[in-house]
Amino acid sequence: MSGLEAGGSSQQPNEDTWKEQKRLWCDLILAYYRHNRRYQMSLAEVITEPPFSNRQIHRSLRIDTLREIVDELVKQGHAVWSGPKGAKDTCLIYWRKPDVWASMIQQWASDHGLCNTVLTLYELANGDDTVGQEFHGLDPATLRRSLEVLQTQGKAQLFVGTSEDDVGVKIF
Repeated sequence: MSGLEAGGSSQQPNEDTWKEQKRLWCDLILAYYRHNRRYQMSLAEVITEPPFSNRQIHRSLRIDTLREIVDELVKQGHAVWSGPKGAKDTCLIYWRKPDVWASMIQQWASDHGLCNTVLTLYELANGDDTVGQEFHGLDPATLRRSLEVLQTQGKAQLFVGTSEDDVGVKIF
């Protein structure tokens, strides 16, 4: 079933129907992004792609409707707007919330005896030691947010080098 069949292509005028339609779209987006291991959404780009557009039936979700759906994901903690301040044109989709990623990363570090060792974000997301872990290949922004969760909980310390790309973490 495509997104347009599951949730329709336009916002329903009945509030209860619209609420259910938003729920279906949110579920579909999370499942689609998880299945495809996607993390970032540019509304202008995705609006012409499945599941937001179905060329066979000549239907597409309207961008303002997609914005409202993403707003709902933001309320649920499954997305965050990432464009320039106030702009709602790009977002990060958290098909797994940062606190869940954080727990997985901390458990992995503990299981592998890497607590109190400084690791680069690149090593965590792309290193040989993380191959096979669900967080291997994790989007850098999502990884950073997940490690910030650990830092806030007092379970990690982030180290920033000479640039934003030069970041390390020590997991306790």
